[in-house]
Amino acid sequence: MSKVETIKEFNMILGTFLKQTTPLVGTQYSYYFKKLIRINSTQPIKEFCTNVLPYRQQIMDKDETYFSNDSTCEELIKGEYYQLSNVLKLKSIYYKADDTTKEEIWSYFQALVLLSEQYTQLKQKLKK
Repeated sequence: MSKVETIKEFNMILGTFLKQTTPLVGTQYSYYFKKLIRINSTQPIKEFCTNVLPYRQQIMDKDETYFSNDSTCEELIKGEYYQLSNVLKLKSIYYKADDTTKEEIWSYFQALVLLSEQYTQLKQKLKK
């Protein structure tokens, strides 16, 4: 998969995830995401790589402390794109969700982790 295809796939999956969380958080995140990708389609994957990828192991292990760790949330709030970073934390959503929804959240996050890793690898190959 090319870098462009990876970005498109990442944005499609994240957009779908945001649409599915609309009943829990409203339309604000989805609205800002759509607006952001029109301006800069690579920004969401870059933000994910910076703010979420460091927690890769917690996500792949489905470690709930990813959602409950307040210091993680504080780090995300410092980011330039607070809205996107905040939704990627999902603390308020995760603990209200049933077990099926929690599994879906993990599936989305794991897919986004894999795509962001692929993006990082493709980006490094292009630099060489």
